[in-house]
This record gives sequence, C-alpha cells and structure tokens, in this order.
Amino acid sequence: MTLQDVLKEAFNMKDSEYTDAQSLMQLEDWDSMNHMVFITQLEEVFGVELSGDEIISLETIGDVKKLLDRKGKTEKI
Repeated sequence: MTLQDVLKEAFNMKDSEYTDAQSLMQLEDWDSMNHMVFITQLEEVFGVELSGDEIISLETIGDVKKLLDRKGKTEKI
C-alpha cells in the first residue's frame, strides 16, 4: 500500500489531487475523524509512530512525504 492508497482510503481523494502542494484540509472528504483515520493508517502501513507535533505539522501531501522520508520510509511514498 502506498501513501496515495492511504489518502484515497481516508479521504476518497482523486488522483488529480495527489500533488505535494495539496492541502489535506482542502480535500473534499476531510474532517477531523477522517484525519485521525488517516494518521492511524499511515502509522500502520508505514510502521511509524507519529508524535503530536509531527501530526500537527502535516498540512500538505508534501509535508507527509517529507516526514516519511525523514523516517526512512520512502519506498512506499
């Protein structure tokens, strides 16, 4: 499962929305509950644990990619 797959499951994201600049909060199906589902799936799929500060810093898809890269999880991005 890739980051794009996780985003599609959590937010019903369209392929055209998958850009680094895309704001997570601007996705059509974004709400706080779906955001928590996304974080949980992200942690499970990529085998990472995110701190509160890291979660708060995730504003765009690019932010998510950078965080996963810093955690050495670029193979699924």
